[in-house]
Amino acid sequence: MITSSIAKPYTVRRMLLRTVNMYSRIVLRKMSTTSQFSTKSVTNKPLGLGYSFFPSPQQHSHKSTPNLWPGVSSESESELASLLRLDNEKHHIFHNDLLGYHNHLTHHLFAAYAMGCSPEVLSATYKLHADYQNPAFKSPSDITENNWTQHLGKRDYYNAYMHFYASQINAHGPQKTLEKYVFSKEANLTPEGKQGAHMLARFMSGLLHPMIHTGHWAEFNVPGMLAEGLALASITSSNSTPLFPPDFFDYGTQKPESPAQSIVEHAATALRNPSLDNPRSSSPSANTGGSHSLDIIHRMLQDPSLAADKTCTPDSEDEFRDTVQAVGDKIREYAKMWQVDSEREVPEKLEEVAWLATLLYGLGGWRKGKQFRSEFYLLHMVTSSSFISSFLTHLSFSSQSALLRAQVSVILGWWVSRGRPAIPISDYYSREFDPSLLIPKALQVHLDKSAVGISKDKTTNLPSNMWLAIIESALNHPEPHLLKIQRALAHFDRLYGKTPQGCFKGETELEGAELLDGTLFWRVALHTQKALGWVREGELQRDFDRAGLGWDHLWEERE
Repeated sequence: MITSSIAKPYTVRRMLLRTVNMYSRIVLRKMSTTSQFSTKSVTNKPLGLGYSFFPSPQQHSHKSTPNLWPGVSSESESELASLLRLDNEKHHIFHNDLLGYHNHLTHHLFAAYAMGCSPEVLSATYKLHADYQNPAFKSPSDITENNWTQHLGKRDYYNAYMHFYASQINAHGPQKTLEKYVFSKEANLTPEGKQGAHMLARFMSGLLHPMIHTGHWAEFNVPGMLAEGLALASITSSNSTPLFPPDFFDYGTQKPESPAQSIVEHAATALRNPSLDNPRSSSPSANTGGSHSLDIIHRMLQDPSLAADKTCTPDSEDEFRDTVQAVGDKIREYAKMWQVDSEREVPEKLEEVAWLATLLYGLGGWRKGKQFRSEFYLLHMVTSSSFISSFLTHLSFSSQSALLRAQVSVILGWWVSRGRPAIPISDYYSREFDPSLLIPKALQVHLDKSAVGISKDKTTNLPSNMWLAIIESALNHPEPHLLKIQRALAHFDRLYGKTPQGCFKGETELEGAELLDGTLFWRVALHTQKALGWVREGELQRDFDRAGLGWDHLWEERE
């Protein structure tokens, strides 16, 4: 991935991408028609998976998984399913094969649908992104159970992998297919216990896009998203492999508690635990093994070998790759301090991931006296984390543990690759938070005197519910990642927004952690909305920051 110290507006980037895509499509056509990539052996099958793989979405009813917002209708549900099928039939998973940019069309559709948008907004969203996608094309040959490991990392085999995993889903069901091809030892190690196909590393690479894409299956039960997500994982380079050495897959150290009860059923029971309604009913780490994730952050901040410029440079073409190659073993050692040893720990570990991802993105992008920097790469740590609770409803305990531990490992790796920015909790919470500085005048309305909650000494009033204003504006923003992160933060706020200050006191070494409270999630959402522009309310559209947060000179350049 190529980063830039100056973020371009999304619409300008789209124009540039159209130009580059023209060349990319020529390359793709040549790849699919030359004798080197002959398609004569390919089964005569349609490009897409068909209706049965893209039915109307259905969500699980677990307390810890994201909710649908009011506004979802049978019409929007039908429109979503139709557009998903259309994208599957017409488009490749990369909208720019040369630069490795992923097709986010379905992600934006799912987020808009779940937040209650109209069918018209869904249709407009599809048209916005379909304009610059690469066309779907047949792979050079079929993928089978006998050769599925032979073409890993090859993007021109995406369609063949997609059809292969669809056949596996039909034969064995979605859960068993996911377990077998991502989490099993056979999918990751050789029979001798050495590094093998690296499928979990692939699943968690590519800025977590294979995991995110598959997460839409886990949440909405649309099996086509699983087939596409596994195919994307299969053609993704395993650049996070150093974070997953062979001992990562030593599942024998995990301790399921209830042998008489099926593991999947027990995991679902844990996720339905009423304590999730009041997640701060116990101390953050009282009932879990290993170190608290915020303790690990504190220790890594003290480690001089992980400082900015020690692991990569901000002008690198791939800071994450350079970081993992340079200090992947060290990051892995820190990540190993965080364990998921039993099923009863899962809800608290799930919460830790939400706080960790939000802190590194939200306060990593904040410095006293500076404008908030909404960092594109750390943003994905937040959006991907919102899918974990949905995954857990489908996985055995050993795979639940592997996914949670993998997520923390990758979050730590990406944080270090962005310059290991400080997390200034004390500075942030010591300053009075004034939402009016982040909200456009269009939302600071003059209310009639009969309205409830008007302050007599104020001529303007802020929105009574910040989330309603944030989501309404994000639904009309053309940048696909904005709505996704706002939805993730709203989900975390629903689960953990009641957390009072002082809950982390004495529970972690991280400086200032005792000041943290549940307002963090909507505060970060407001910062993000302001950084991207309240376009629905008339502000100019802006883009995410793609420069590292840990380099001081990059903060000065933004003054």
